[in-house]
Amino acid sequence: MGSNERQPLRVTYHINRKVYNEEEFQQDHDRKIYATSTRELDTPPTRRKIQCRFSWVLFRKFILNVFPFLNWLCSYRVTEWILGDIHAGINVGMVQIFQGLSGIVITGLPLPVINSFYSAFCCSLAYVIFGTSRHMSIGSFSILNAMVANFQNTLNLNLRMPFNGTVANFSDAAFMVSYMEVLTYTASTTFLVGIIQLLLCCIGLGFVTTYLSESLINAYLTAAALHVIISQFSFIFGIVIDFHSGPLAFFYNLVYYCMGLPKANSTSILLFLLSVLMLRVSKCIKITYKHSPVEFPMELLLIIVFTILSTHTHMYAESSMGVFSMAPQRFLHPTLPDFSNLKKILLHASSLAIVSYFLLIFVAKKYGNIHNYHIRHTQDLMAIGLCNVTSSFFKSFAVSCALSTTVIQEKTGGKTQLAALIGVSLMLAVVLKLGTYFQYLPNAVVAAIVLVNMFPFLEKFMDVPFLWRQDKYDFGIWIVTFLSVICLGLDIGLGISMGFAFFIISVRSHRMKMLTLGQIPNTNIYRSFSDYAEAIEIQGVKMFQCCASISTANMKHFKSYILHKMDLKAVPLDENEMRALISVSMSSVRQKKDLNCTCVCEPPEPLARLCHTFQNIGITLLIAACHPTVIRTFEKHDFFDQCVTKARFFPTLHDAVLYAVEPELLEETVPVEPSIILPEEVLAEVTLNEEKDRSQHSGRSPHSDRRSMQSNGNRETTSIKSAQSETYIDEPISDLFRTYSLQSDIEALPQHETSPIEEDEDDQDWDGKWKYNSDV
Repeated sequence: MGSNERQPLRVTYHINRKVYNEEEFQQDHDRKIYATSTRELDTPPTRRKIQCRFSWVLFRKFILNVFPFLNWLCSYRVTEWILGDIHAGINVGMVQIFQGLSGIVITGLPLPVINSFYSAFCCSLAYVIFGTSRHMSIGSFSILNAMVANFQNTLNLNLRMPFNGTVANFSDAAFMVSYMEVLTYTASTTFLVGIIQLLLCCIGLGFVTTYLSESLINAYLTAAALHVIISQFSFIFGIVIDFHSGPLAFFYNLVYYCMGLPKANSTSILLFLLSVLMLRVSKCIKITYKHSPVEFPMELLLIIVFTILSTHTHMYAESSMGVFSMAPQRFLHPTLPDFSNLKKILLHASSLAIVSYFLLIFVAKKYGNIHNYHIRHTQDLMAIGLCNVTSSFFKSFAVSCALSTTVIQEKTGGKTQLAALIGVSLMLAVVLKLGTYFQYLPNAVVAAIVLVNMFPFLEKFMDVPFLWRQDKYDFGIWIVTFLSVICLGLDIGLGISMGFAFFIISVRSHRMKMLTLGQIPNTNIYRSFSDYAEAIEIQGVKMFQCCASISTANMKHFKSYILHKMDLKAVPLDENEMRALISVSMSSVRQKKDLNCTCVCEPPEPLARLCHTFQNIGITLLIAACHPTVIRTFEKHDFFDQCVTKARFFPTLHDAVLYAVEPELLEETVPVEPSIILPEEVLAEVTLNEEKDRSQHSGRSPHSDRRSMQSNGNRETTSIKSAQSETYIDEPISDLFRTYSLQSDIEALPQHETSPIEEDEDDQDWDGKWKYNSDV
């Protein structure tokens, strides 16, 4: 190290004060609410007036809270964000065209295509205005669509598409009656989903998601991604199965796809593998614009290229042409839902509402944490509720976070909800003007785009070993959430995972960690013996630290730990001892309350107080660093009595240790001769001399200053113990052992000395004197 380098200075400090317990601290420092065990003095209530004020600041804050899009719109960075939003919007819009059709395929309900796309546009617009996530893409979700299909099966309203490439059935009057009945049930269910979400928003239940850990969110999204992947198998293999939802639906669908593999379309499989390969290769292509990375638009390139190829050549692969030909082309005007059968759809709508909201908020929180912005849970609950109410007017399905398009929007550089607005506008324009051209695009290409964008969620499997090493509780939450969602579905699995997560939270909050502390030599710092080998135990003092709040759930463990470390055992009393104890306690009650007759056959069990037990066997229990709110709770519940007083509570651990080592410093006052000059008197004399010198310059009288100083000291009674404690409060306990006891110091102190410690005194002599005094 060079000589010219300066060493950083370590600042040290010395605090000179007396040893405080809680009672003296409250009295000396004018606590606003001072209470004893028998009386509580409260400050008089202040008169409050209700004032209604209007200001532009409050109005602006209210508008920004109701319409969150104004936050990013007013601070939009055009040169930095516009290119990414346009790029992301184009990619999202092209993929949304085919994602909107997947709901029709999974549910088997031939909803008019125009209604489906108008519903997607209006729902996305509603979330852009009221939502708080900047990367959210609203649309249909495959699992929600499967839940709708399963609901139709339970109501015996299963109306499947004809799959014969004709729409002749729509001219049949009986078929149209059943068709409109199914659409009415669908619209009513979607409307009820939105109403339930809006009611939950009014109650304020959006805060529940703040208690869910990141491991639960990651596991839920990973399981949801697997459900999305298996829903794309119909497009990958070119086969259609009866898609299930609910318990074990994942495994049922997987078995059905395996059974249908002999009928798979080889062209669809080859197109899928080729598309996946090209999408993975695009990860190696890096594009920068003004020093900002831009994702290569491989999704858009695949859609355009294969659309052109499919329109000029027949690829013998499944496409969206069947859906366009089977669904009616006319537009059904928005109508109000029918609630004549509300009881049948209430339970199903509640399940859809919960899954729809939690899926959206999980994805929103994930990308909010990545890009460092805040998600308002209750606001998003209102936003998705408005989206579902809007979707019901178009007789469409329940909507939520479109998982694949949300990933595309974030991955391709989207910065704000302008990308989602561009995407849905492009989607609607293409469907209305150029929809016939994109009917020929093979579904396997779109399935490849969806599948590749699910890979980031599957990568969370790599975090499982890390969770096992880091936190066993989070590992358990991850495993239980993943297995429950995979096996039981997104709705039942969500309930089980949340219940398990709240159980783990309660266990972690009530399972305390107890530590035995020792002193770091030559300091007033106390640490655990298990963490610091240098920590030493103070003779006659045992220090315990509880690292959690004490409650009825962990109180037994707390008592057992203390008794075990103190080498004490709870011995049950025999019958005679119990009767004698009861008779003594009842006799004291008669003396106080003058009771004429009492029944001691089945007396109530007295409250167990750890404090009284230790006092009866000669052990002093001190409590240090207790939070003021806990002290206030003790006061309200009459916790303090003649045994447990505030004198047993100390503001800091060092105060409690000083009192435990030398209690005479606080409890005894030793009379002294007038000829002895005490350190505090010397200090007062020096202070008066200084004030006299100042008064000569300022023109004030020294007597007035002395009178003011005396008036300020009326609250505190000066004694030898306070002088001595103030002298050595900044010394650690290991150095305090080398001091005399108070009485022996005063007796041996010459009149001209102001300090009981000689600098040339041998440490061994001090140790011997300390041992003698401590034994006495």
